[in-house]
This record gives sequence, C-alpha cells and structure tokens, in this order.
Amino acid sequence: MSEHLDPLTLPLWGSRLIEASAGTGKTWTIAALYLRLVLGHGADAGYLRPLVPSEILVMTFTRAATRELSDRIRARLLQAARCFRGEAVPDDGDAFLRSLIAGYAEGAPRQSAAWRLAMAAESMDDAAVHTIDAWCQRMLREHAFDSGCLFDEELTANERAMLDEAAQDYWRQQLYPLSGEVLDAALSVWPSVDALAKDARALVGQTLPTDVGQGSLGGLIDETLAAHRAELASLKHDWAQRAQAMQGWIDAQMARKPCPFDGRRMAPRNYTGWLKALAAWADDPRADMPDLKTGRTRFTPEGMQGALKAGGTIDLPEDFAAFERLMAALDALQPIDSALRLHAAAQIARRLAELKRQSGSFGFADMLQRLDDALDPERNGEAALRLRTRMLAQYPVALIDEFQDTSPVQSRIFDRLYRIAANEPSSGLLLIGDPKQSIYGFRGADIHSYLQARRATEGRHYMLGTNHRSTASVVAAVNHLLAHPETRDGEGAFMYRGGTGDNPLPFAPVEARGRKEAFVSGAGAEPAVTLALDATLLNAETSRRHFAARCAERIVVLLHDPKAGFAEAGGEFVRLRPADIAVLVRTGKEAAAVQRELRRRRVASVYLSDKDSVFASPEAQDLLHWLRAVAEPLDVRLARAAFATRTVGLSIDELRVLARDDEAFDLRSEQLRQLHGIWQQQGVLTMLRRTLHMLQLPTRWVGGAADGERRLTNFLHLAELLQAASGQLDGEQALVRWLADQVRGDAAGGDEQIVRLESDADLVKVVTVHKSKGLEYPLVFLPFASGFRGVKKAGTSHLNLADDEGERTLHLHLSDAHIAEADKERQREDLRLLYVALTRARHAVWVGLAALKEGNANAPTLHRSAIGYVLGGTDEVLPEQLMTRIQTVVQRCADIALVPADDMAGLGTTPLQPRGEPTALREVAAYDADFDRRWTIGSFSALVRTLPAASPLPGVLASSVAAVRNDEPGDAVAGDTVASPSRATVATIDAPWHRFPRGAFAGNFLHDQLEWLATEGFDLAASPERQQQLLRRCERQGWAERAPDVLAWLQRVLQSALPPVGASLDALAFTVPEMEFWLPAQTLGATQIDTLCRQHLLGGRDRPLLPERELHGMLMGFADIVFEHGGRYWVLDHKSNHLGGSDADYDHDALEGAMAAHRYDVQSTIYLLALHRLLRSRLGAAYDPAMQLGGAVFLFLRGIDGPDHGCYHVPPVLPLLDALDRLLGATAEVDA
Repeated sequence: MSEHLDPLTLPLWGSRLIEASAGTGKTWTIAALYLRLVLGHGADAGYLRPLVPSEILVMTFTRAATRELSDRIRARLLQAARCFRGEAVPDDGDAFLRSLIAGYAEGAPRQSAAWRLAMAAESMDDAAVHTIDAWCQRMLREHAFDSGCLFDEELTANERAMLDEAAQDYWRQQLYPLSGEVLDAALSVWPSVDALAKDARALVGQTLPTDVGQGSLGGLIDETLAAHRAELASLKHDWAQRAQAMQGWIDAQMARKPCPFDGRRMAPRNYTGWLKALAAWADDPRADMPDLKTGRTRFTPEGMQGALKAGGTIDLPEDFAAFERLMAALDALQPIDSALRLHAAAQIARRLAELKRQSGSFGFADMLQRLDDALDPERNGEAALRLRTRMLAQYPVALIDEFQDTSPVQSRIFDRLYRIAANEPSSGLLLIGDPKQSIYGFRGADIHSYLQARRATEGRHYMLGTNHRSTASVVAAVNHLLAHPETRDGEGAFMYRGGTGDNPLPFAPVEARGRKEAFVSGAGAEPAVTLALDATLLNAETSRRHFAARCAERIVVLLHDPKAGFAEAGGEFVRLRPADIAVLVRTGKEAAAVQRELRRRRVASVYLSDKDSVFASPEAQDLLHWLRAVAEPLDVRLARAAFATRTVGLSIDELRVLARDDEAFDLRSEQLRQLHGIWQQQGVLTMLRRTLHMLQLPTRWVGGAADGERRLTNFLHLAELLQAASGQLDGEQALVRWLADQVRGDAAGGDEQIVRLESDADLVKVVTVHKSKGLEYPLVFLPFASGFRGVKKAGTSHLNLADDEGERTLHLHLSDAHIAEADKERQREDLRLLYVALTRARHAVWVGLAALKEGNANAPTLHRSAIGYVLGGTDEVLPEQLMTRIQTVVQRCADIALVPADDMAGLGTTPLQPRGEPTALREVAAYDADFDRRWTIGSFSALVRTLPAASPLPGVLASSVAAVRNDEPGDAVAGDTVASPSRATVATIDAPWHRFPRGAFAGNFLHDQLEWLATEGFDLAASPERQQQLLRRCERQGWAERAPDVLAWLQRVLQSALPPVGASLDALAFTVPEMEFWLPAQTLGATQIDTLCRQHLLGGRDRPLLPERELHGMLMGFADIVFEHGGRYWVLDHKSNHLGGSDADYDHDALEGAMAAHRYDVQSTIYLLALHRLLRSRLGAAYDPAMQLGGAVFLFLRGIDGPDHGCYHVPPVLPLLDALDRLLGATAEVDA
C-alpha cells in the first residue's frame, strides 16, 4: 500500500516511488522537495547535506517540460527566499512554506536559509534540469574515458539514410549471388530492396537472439528449406489415406436415413473438395499449406459436432481428432521467413553500426545503450565502478519526472547508478510518475519498467492523493467509473490484477480540492460526466460521422446558450467561449471528422497533435513541386506542375489560359526566374516568403479558405525547416532531394517536424489524447470513446511481448495466442488513454458511446474498447441490453448522466452566431521609415580577421560574440616562431606549458579555465577543492590526460608576479572577468586606427597593415580581466601563443614581435579606451588617467618562466587614447 506524501517529512535519501495521479500537483511537489534539498532540511528525513542546483539532477522527457520545471523551481526558490527574509508572506494555502519557515529560528538560521535559497535561484542557469537524452549525452561527453566514447562523434536523430544504405549493402552482398529456388525463397520474403529496408527498420531496434546473423543467406535458405520440408514430410505422412478414410466415413453417414448431418453445413460438394485438397497436399512434397478454406475448422471434432442437426450426437473416428492436431502443428510450424528476417536484421544492424563508426555519428538509442554498457561492471570492469562513483559525486540526488514513460534501457541506467533496491542512504532517487498515464509505448516507453521499479521500492511508495485541477463532481464521477472495474471480480481497472489478487497497477480514488466556480447552463448545473449512448449497431465509419455531428451540434448549443458558463458564488459569471472546449481524439481521421462538422456550423477550430508531421501535409507535397520549378525555371513541365498545385490555387480558367497563351505563361515563368535569383542570392527562406507575397497567398488563404491559417502555418513551418536544412546541403537540387525524402517518409521525424498550432485565437481545440497529457480544459468532449484499433495478424509483422516479469520476447511467427496477448496489451494501454482523457476536464466531460460492429456481426464490440470494459467488463452485450447494463453501473453516482444520443434524423446543422460586431481593423499606415543599411557590429577580431599573420576564426561574422571572445591564434600562425631545441635545456622543454598542445582549441580551453578561476578569486593554490574542480573540468572537456599539466601550469601562472603590476593574479583583491563593452562608432576607418597605433605603440616596429574597412555602428569586445591594484586600473589579456620551445624564447623582443604580428597593439588600444571611458564616467572629476590608468598587460602563458614572466606591458598613451576617442565621438560614453 502507498502512503500519502507529506512534502515536509518525505525521506530524501534512498529510493522512493511517488505516484502522482492526474492533477495532484506533481510539479508543485517537485519544487517543494527541491527547496528542502537546497536547505538540507529534514534531519533524519533529509539528505546528508545541503545541495546546490548543479548537484540536484531533475529529469523529464521533453525540452518544454524541462523549461517549465526550471522556471517553476526558480520561481519557488525566489518566493521562498523573500518569505524567509521577511519581505513577503506565504500564500494563504501554502502550509508547506509556512511550516518550512517555522523550522528555522529567526535570526542567523533563517537568514542563512534565505541566503541559500537566493543563491540557488541565481545559479539556476547551472541547474541540472535535463531531458534524459540530453543528460546521457552530457555524461558520455564529460566522462569520455570511463565510458569509452570518442570526442568527435556527432549525435544524429536521422539514421534512416544509413539504415537504408545498410539494407542495400545486404541486398547486394547476400541476394545478388542467389539463383533458382533459393532466390525465389528470398524474394518471397522481400520482393524488393525497399521491402527489405522496411522490414529492417521494424526489426533493427528490437532485441534479437544472439545466435542469428551467422553465415550467408543462401546457406541459411538451403538449411531452412531442408528442415522445413523434412518437418512437413513428417506431418504429411499417411494423410492421403486418412483423407480417403474421412471421405468414406462422411459419405456413409450422409447416406444414412435419417442423415445425422445438416445438409447445408455438410454439403457433399464442399467436403469432397476440401478432402481432395488435403490428399493433394499430402501427396505434393513441395506444398506448404493445404487450401482447405472452411474445412480447417469443419473437420475438427467441434466443427463436426456443429454440423449435426439440432439435438444430434455422433461418435467420430480418431481421424478427426488427428486432423485437429495436424492443423495445430501446421500453425505452429515456423515458416522459413522468420529465420531469413532475423538473419537480415542482425547483419543490417552490424552494417549500420559500422557505417556509424565510419561517419563518426551515433543515434539516441546508441547513446542510451553506451551509457548503460559503460555503467555495467560485466562489460566495463573497474571503469564502470569508477564512472558510477564520479557520476554520483556530480549528482548525489536525482528526481525523475514522468518515470512511467521510461524505456527499459533508461530505467536500467538509473538502477545501475542509484541501485534502486539497495535503498542506499548516501544517495537519493525519487521516481515520480503515474503508471495510469503510461501512454507513450510508441516512443519506447515500457510500463513494465515502471512495475519493476515498483517492486524494487516495495514499502517505500508514496502517493499524491488530492486533485487540484477538477471540480469535486468531476473527481467523484471519474472515481466512480474506474472504481467499478476495480471492485468487481476480474483483472481490475487497468487489467493487471492476477488470479492471486496481486495488482501492481491498482486504481486508488483521489480526493478533490474542488474549484470555486461551477459550470452551469440554461438548464441549471451541468452533470460532470455525460454518457451519450447510441445503441444502434453501426460500422466504425458511419458511427464516426454521426458522433462527430452530435459533438459539433452540442458545442454550438452550449455556445449559443447565454447562461452557459462558469458561475462563482459572489463572483462574476463568465460565459462559455470556444477556447474553453477541447475535443479529444485518437487519430487524424477522427480529428478531420470533427473539424468538418464544426466548419459546417461555422465554428473555428484548431488541431493539435504530437504525431502528425508537417511533411505529411498537402502543403509539403505542393512545395516540393514549387521548389523543383524554381530550381529549374526554364523547364516548362515543372512550371506547369507547380502552378497547378492547390497551394498556388489558380482556378481552372487561369490554368486554361496558361496552357493556351504563351505570353501569359512567359509572365509566370518570369516569376520563377526572379525567385530563382532570390534563392541563389538570399536563400530559400527569403525566396519562399517572396513567393507568398508575389502570389498573394496569405490574403487568399486567410481571407477565403476555411483551413487558411492551417495552410499558412504549414507553409511557413516548411520554409523554416528548409532554411535550416540548406545550411547542411550544397545547392538547390540537394535541397529538393532532401524535401522529397522527407515527404516520402524516408527520414526520421523529430519534434521540430510536428505540426504547429496555427492560431491561439478563441477557437475550439481538437487535440489528440497523447498531446493533451499534462494539459487541462474547462470542457472536454470524447465523441469516439468506443473506438479502438484491435491487433490483427494481417498487417502485423512482429510482436514484442512481455512476460509476467516484464521481460520481452520478439515473435515473428504469430499465433492466435500471440495476437490475443497483444490485443490485451492494446486494451490495457487504451484504458490508460481513457484515464488521461477523462482527467483533462476541469468542469465537465461529454462521452460518446457507440455500439460498433465488425463486419456482419450481430453484437457490438464495445466490450473490447476501454470504456466498454470499464462499464461492463469483457462480456459481449447485445445492443438492446446496453442502456440497462450501463444504467446499472452509473445510477449510484449523481454526477454521471446517461442519455440517449441525439437522433440523426432530427439533428440540425446550426450555424454559430457571432457575439457582437467584430473589432474594426485600423487603416494600414504607410511605411516611410528609413534605416541605415551599413550599420553593423565590429570588434578587434573583425578588424584583423584577414591578416596573413592571424586568422582566429575564419568565416565568423563580425557580430558574432564567439568571434570576439575567442581570439586565440590558429594551429599554424605565421607570427608564432619556433626556436631551435638547442636553445633550451631538457628540463625547460619538459615544462608543462611547453609540451601542451597548440592552437585555438587548446587556447580557448585555457581561456575558459582562467575565466572560471577569476570568478573564484584565483584561489587555486590555496584551495584543494578548487584543484579537484579543475581536474574534473579538464576531464569533462576532454583534457583528462593533460589535467596534471594544466594544474601545475595555472598554479604557476596565478602565483607568478606580473612585472608591470608588482603582484600576482592570486594576490589581486578586485577583479572583473570578461568585462563586456560597447563603443558607438560612426564611420571609423581601420586605416585611421592603424595610423594612430603605428605612431604611438611598439616603437615603430614593422607590423601587417590592417585591412581596409569601415566600422559603422558599434565596436564591442570582452576584456579578459580588468583589475585594480595599488590605486591603478589595468586590462589583462592572456594569450596561449607558441613562440618557441624554451623559456628563453619569450624574451621582450619575442613578445613584442608577437604583439606586432597579431596586431595586439590595436586590441590594447581599444580595450584601454573602453576602460578609460568607463573610469571617466564612474569617477568623474576625480579621475586622473596619468595616475590611475595602469595600462594593458598581455600575459603570454607559455612564457611564464621567461625573462619577463610572459608579460608585455602597453602603457597608456593619452594622446593616442584622446585621438581615438575623438574619432569615435568623445561625447559618447562606454556601455560596460
């Protein structure tokens, strides 16, 4: 049994399972527990020590959820900090925060707690709130050595192309050499390479038997065919004679007077033909299955008894029982395609892995499996234990949100890391979820993973038992509905209760906090749940049309009712609006049916789905035609196809004119030529936006088409995706091929491809149940609750079925028992989907109940649906009995109303009447503004980018912050001279700063560490903890093998006195790392800066000319360190340039040469001017630059033991600064 969770006393160590039913405040609870972890609250129930956000791992499943969680936690921390400081008081209903504050005495304890909370809120940018995939990727990168992963691999979400390539390789290698009967056998399984690739896509991700995929396909076919034929021959033995004996016996019985058999069920022409087919099959060594049609069941003992006349009995020869065993043996006989499919899947999987290694890429499934393997001691040995220790040191406590949606691999990773069953006090793992809402099996979620964790945490289960979303009536109605199957005999509400009474997924009713407002209409208070029953036996298509119409009409009736809305005692009545209504569906067909009926009634709606891809839309197909025409504007055939699309929307008359009038067609072709030029010069996004305006598509769509907003949204969405893809592709035709692949479905879809919401206006929302999870709506309609998609053999290529322990087995040869088991799993998930749908509503739910039939059946299939199981169990119920049976279930709950569905004959199509006049649009104002097209953002990096001696980041725009911050030289720079090794002693050459790798990558790494150390006060030598942090940072950034060198080097850098300053970095009291500045620049020429620097700096030393360019806009930069010492202010910039292999190579002349070669004199001038302006602004008249401006220090890190300790001092030359100040405009001050 689960106990109710108290957020103040819940133990925050060990492993705990928290079951949070819908609407019970799961996110609020996570934020509350987060406060306790930050504070170290709880004594024995708390964690061992207070934690900071970077140590508390919070994981969920979507990026949107991580953003919401992070924002909610930050807001809660800020609110708590203010309340602890006494600046605010907790809300009236926030007993948790009041009790938390009361646990800390006033004065220092409470102020200390407030400080912890405030600091945690400020550091939420570093909080470990991740999706599971993002966290796994981070762990593999940060712990690359222990996990055995490469540094330069790329994560790709689209493996489709490589998998198809692997399948094609298999086809060439394995099928090309085949011929004759062996080839025929292979082609009977895969008629084409596309069929092979499709089958491989279905099986490669499955857990395959370990012994498959060996040898050649031809050898396997020979072996399998021989074994199959031998087994068939054994089964065929004696059946030619048995068929004759059965024929003789039946003939004799039919000749009797009276004949015991019904002549219609045992017609001589039928049974004679069936038995001849059986005998022919037995005599043909190559025949696989006898073509017996109805004879398969007629000749069984049960079938023979069923063919007797009413009341008749007969003793059957043993042949008929043997026939039944023969049919069972034939059904169980493994076809040859199972072995062939497994062989192909295994070899294609290996080839796919090889292709990934060659391309340096990996997929999401690979990423999870790698981390799982890395944490497995059996696979990774001591490194696995070391990795676990380091990861636990990073994240001693984890809160896993939506745990019911984890896959087996994800769940296993958490178990390996936190050892769920061990309940170790040194770490904490809180598994938060609701198994009743486990609905994402199609994404890899496995409820059995949750159930295994539930068993592992036995005795440590907690539940959130109060619903904060819905009215008390809705909660009572849902409780009543789901408690009915839970309390009756059988498998319980969610079909998991076993024969022993054990139920790993029970339904526990929740209490309701309730809502102040109530939903009312002209008829008074509306029932919480309305069940509208149509007991007429109908097929699925007809019933879908009927209930879509009933749902739409009911919505219009409510919207027309002036008294329909939300009333609160003593408060204002709020009338019902379209945006208050959500219609939940399962499929696109259901959504289209509802939207069609809503449009007929002039009700605007919007469709939300988390499955539908924008590439499956009509706009994507039309856009493909359009891109082909624009890419080849002289191709008449492509042009005509493009202009004939629905998206362009030309009328038949317009298309007829284009077909007959060459001049009109030439005008249209000219449009394509113009767009082709725009595509080449400005990109595909600009071209498509120009298409919209050139063809006036937005005006025609939004102004005239019922689905105009949907079409425009899809078009713009596709344009963005095409622009993003164009950055990775070369040329127009490559982009056309990419879009064609997407439209065909040849690429894996990501979240970015899911259709977007076309409008946030006052519209009825048509939402898939999957998309609705986590959302809530005032009114919910479920018009198709009786529908289901049963599992059938036809169209099912394989099944992956779980046993009682949750272990899954792949089945390719599907028996009736397999199909029945899979259909039961389907119904279990349908029950969870029904729970999600029912719990979305705040005030009311309208449910359509239909007596659906399959084929020509006379009984409805309602019992196979989720709602049918809830109301009546697994027994079939005749249509005329449905109303009585359901009434028996619901009559004890006053919050549920069972009503007959509206008669379709009298159902109207009532158009929605507008409420008042629409708001008049303002007149369009003429655009007469002018703007400076030359305005840009410049920097020192931009000024020197094309210098022959320094090219820090080729191709980066001047306005890129990265280009400004990363000014380290590249790997091969002309200004970096290398001296002969003979000038240095062996000891000097062996110094860590000389053997450290060169180049921008290494330089930026060192820059990051010094920036971090500046924020910590440069206390590396005095703090063992900081030293360990530095070593861990080295490991996480891929420099683990150089970590001791980095530590020794940076300690030397920080402790060495800077000759111009007279103090070391770790002795500085006041430092500002990475000071950002912005200087307005009006038509400042680079040559002007160059002339000034040559005149005043480096003693006239020769240096490269600055490229000719003009800065017009803003000049910005980041000074590595600005500090004050002895009353003087300095700028320090550290450089990792390699000037030689010994300390002697870093003398004053060498340093000055590097300053000149890289034009660091220009950098020093700009940075000193920024500091000069800042001091002048802050200090005012008290500022004396001659006394207070120290200058710029360029610290060459590799020369730290050189004659000048790597320091080159650029003193402040006031005439230079004044001259540059005037060029920039002396009245404008620095923005820093």
